[in-house]
Amino acid sequence: MNKNILSGNLHSVLIGIMLGDGHIYKTSPSSNSRFEMSFGKDRIHFAHWVGGLFSEYLSNDLKVIKYKTNNFFNSRFGFRLKTKTLPIFNYYHDIFYEANNLTWKYKKIVPKNISELMDSTVLAYLIMSDGNFDKGRNRIRIYTNSYTKEEVTKLANVINNNFNIYVGVLHDRKDQWILTIGKKQLDLLRETVKHHFEPSMLYRLGL
Repeated sequence: MNKNILSGNLHSVLIGIMLGDGHIYKTSPSSNSRFEMSFGKDRIHFAHWVGGLFSEYLSNDLKVIKYKTNNFFNSRFGFRLKTKTLPIFNYYHDIFYEANNLTWKYKKIVPKNISELMDSTVLAYLIMSDGNFDKGRNRIRIYTNSYTKEEVTKLANVINNNFNIYVGVLHDRKDQWILTIGKKQLDLLRETVKHHFEPSMLYRLGL
């Protein structure tokens, strides 16, 4: 096992979260990195679940975040998870971000080796992070809006190739694209990923 990456299942957990709502930050090209993720108030159980998985890398417990509107705090709140800044997160920053060599601003991307990284844990955490069950059409949508059409298409192909699950690429709005998994694929998808799910998130599989 590569000592520069997370051990065991946690490696795939982070890959899946990073394909979704996760972020990894570094303050300079030579600095170490930290993992950070925000959760809505309705995802408290999932937030504590992820916090428990990464507990040995945290310096503080899950933090409650209150949102500000017009300089006043309102009733909206959520949770934020932030790890220590550590060398072990550098690998994940390297595969998920491209830097502008002039400004050193980073853009999040789908890793070039995603076909090698994609397993059932990765897919499960991607859906828990960015998935949604569409009851009206009995399908799952995965909101990959921040990626290019080429990247979203690559993700669809990798899921199809690795699990024999057909995934469509759907134009959402402007130049944004999402993944869709139709009702004919749901039984196979659920069989593939549900044992990785935090129980409160099973609704994203329509369960």
